[in-house]
Amino acid sequence: MADRKEQIIQAGIEIFAARGYYNTHIAEIVEKVGIAKGTFYLYFNSKKDLFISLIKRYEEIFLEVFDNYTFATDNKDLKNFFEEMLLKFFRLYKKHENLSIIILREAVAVNEEFGDEFKKMEAKRFQRLNNLYQFLIEKGYISKNIDFDYFACAFVGIMESIVMRRLILSEKDFDIDEAADKISNYLNKAIS
Repeated sequence: MADRKEQIIQAGIEIFAARGYYNTHIAEIVEKVGIAKGTFYLYFNSKKDLFISLIKRYEEIFLEVFDNYTFATDNKDLKNFFEEMLLKFFRLYKKHENLSIIILREAVAVNEEFGDEFKKMEAKRFQRLNNLYQFLIEKGYISKNIDFDYFACAFVGIMESIVMRRLILSEKDFDIDEAADKISNYLNKAIS
């Protein structure tokens, strides 16, 4: 049974990413999975319910990386520290490209309820970023005079802008290593 639900989720990810929320119909999802419409409703109450589950899946994937990431600084300067972290996240975005497309392109603008779910996810993500920020201050990488909100917005904004422009919108073979190197350079210069 869990496999069927996962098949529906995977079909939803693929179709929402390709067609967008409003242009996707449950009939397309069930056709892709090869199930009856009634089977869809055993797992999800509606298309909206499926979409919200995708937002929650995205949240779980990315917050797990933050929660399991070990902030290690042994023999690393700030640039290398950021580069290693950014590589992890870019690889995750690339691995979950369609889910990233859905969240970055659709989740906030489509529906107020989706926006509310996205805000909850952002609050959790910003808490994890605050942990990073505190760690960087404690290790002497950055000054405590750097405002957290601007640090977090700059970090997330740069990362998601690169993902949107390079990975999602244009360059399917975008060089993750090069992007992590360049962004870590900018972040290092901007906040050190």
